[in-house]
Amino acid sequence: MTRSGILFLVVLILNALIAAGYLIWYLIWKKDTDNRKQYMMHTAIMLLCPVVGILYFLFGFLKYHFLKLGVRDLSDVEFSKKRHVPRVKADEERERNIVAVGEAILVSDQKKKRANMLNVLLGETEESLSAIALALDSDDSEVAHYAASFLQSKMDTFREKVSRARQQIEESDIKEEECQKQILELIGYMDQVLRQKVFMQIEQVDYVDQMEQLCEKLFQNATDRMLPSCYEAILGRMMELGAYDQAELWGNRFSEQYPELLSSYTLRLKLYFETNQKEKFFEVMDHLRSSSVVIDNQTLELIRMIQR
Repeated sequence: MTRSGILFLVVLILNALIAAGYLIWYLIWKKDTDNRKQYMMHTAIMLLCPVVGILYFLFGFLKYHFLKLGVRDLSDVEFSKKRHVPRVKADEERERNIVAVGEAILVSDQKKKRANMLNVLLGETEESLSAIALALDSDDSEVAHYAASFLQSKMDTFREKVSRARQQIEESDIKEEECQKQILELIGYMDQVLRQKVFMQIEQVDYVDQMEQLCEKLFQNATDRMLPSCYEAILGRMMELGAYDQAELWGNRFSEQYPELLSSYTLRLKLYFETNQKEKFFEVMDHLRSSSVVIDNQTLELIRMIQR
């Protein structure tokens, strides 16, 4: 075989190995089976178009993550500091047609279903992402597409906002009040989205870990700024992931800082109930009974459940 033939064969082999590695990385290592068809299509393109296919996807990856090509059109951007409050007449017809997400996807008429879904999306906020995710399983591909596009947009906005905020926090002094305020706002924003569980497991774990890092940073440097909502957020997300040891650590910190707050007891009761640690459960319950904290119906029901 000639030198050029050997070189061509080596290129083909390397190309095939890279394509196979790409597929293994996403489907086996990262276990991203939700996008199986997309990764298999990419692999097929890399195999059918040696070198060119790989360079195409590589350039797309670099462009998306590192390059900002093109000139931004700022002609319509208003930099005035004057506060402008637009007053728009309500669209009464659209308001009357807005329905809950669950009802919107159950409508049998295809045109009405699509119109309802669009109206729902136009009126929804970050609080309804988990409900909108239900539409992904709709038998109408158009409705599923509406929901997928909406969720992808919100998730991309979340990723960008969290990344930008974390960078600003890292560049700031934690001792400054403004930095502490940024951390509190970011924790609240992350919890608002993460509690709805719209991300895949691996990404959900990563963002919960980032939220814990923010809580730890605030706890170690400005413990008095750790609000009950911060403890409630990190405890809730940790228990959802089954990270019970870390949840117990934050639960103990919560009770030490806010011993007269009911949620500092109820969250630990839920933790020990889920992990079947009866001794610790009754220990917390005894502390709660001996305290001056008023017990609500939800906590009483939890106590009754474990005493049965």
